[in-house]
Amino acid sequence: MALITGCGKRDGMGRAIAGTLAASGVAVVVTDKQPAGVPNRRQEIVGLPGDGWRGVDSLVQEITASGGTATSLLGDISVEADARAMVEAAAAWRGRLDILVNGAAAPQGLDRQDIEEVPVEVWDMVIGINLRGTYLMSRFAVPHMRAQRWGRIINISSQAGQVAAAKSTAYSASKAAVLGFTRALSADVAPWGVTVNAIAPGMVATSRSVLSVDPGLDVEAEVKRRGSMLAVGRPGYPRDIAAAVAYLASEGSGYMTGQTLVLDGGGPAPFATRPPGAPR
Repeated sequence: MALITGCGKRDGMGRAIAGTLAASGVAVVVTDKQPAGVPNRRQEIVGLPGDGWRGVDSLVQEITASGGTATSLLGDISVEADARAMVEAAAAWRGRLDILVNGAAAPQGLDRQDIEEVPVEVWDMVIGINLRGTYLMSRFAVPHMRAQRWGRIINISSQAGQVAAAKSTAYSASKAAVLGFTRALSADVAPWGVTVNAIAPGMVATSRSVLSVDPGLDVEAEVKRRGSMLAVGRPGYPRDIAAAVAYLASEGSGYMTGQTLVLDGGGPAPFATRPPGAPR
């Protein structure tokens, strides 16, 4: 049974991860702070598509319609009582907790500015969700996994936690800390058959990949343009992250722990050139 945080957005990694695990026969509990996730600043200004997406409720319906097993929970992972309640409810649902995917992250907003312009309360919010939330969910999941002597904890970090990223102090700090937390926790729980690994995505085509609040921006074209500068010639997609999670959640990943799997399309390749007619 898997508990996955940050599943409310239609185009998010959480949806893809939940669908992928459910398709492999894993019962999934999908969660978010509110049903359709917390809007990013661009979404607050430009608005959300009126496509009928109801967040985790729609996701549960989608999974069950495909023959999978799923249920949903709501809560704020940065709040101790909420984190504890979600873990306990998830474990009680199927009698065990095998997989925890810490995918929820703070919405983009006023944190994406020069350090002098980042409000202290916004810094605290980003650290609270991205780092404290990962700690709390793991803290309450570990006793269940130790008791059954098997478990997989997968933390979604970011390339921004490894390389310099302008106007990203709070986000980069939180995601770098998640990598350190991953390594340390892996050493604590390894004797019980529990592995802890992280994924550091680069550019992935979700609502978080576009910071501009320009309502006239062609988002799809911008995502493709940026993806074309990567070595693989395309942006990443939530399904790419989900495939990596599926491996880290499997029995076959048991010899891998305390590691960070970088999924960045080969990284920016400004000096790479393609021969005429090469696919994009």
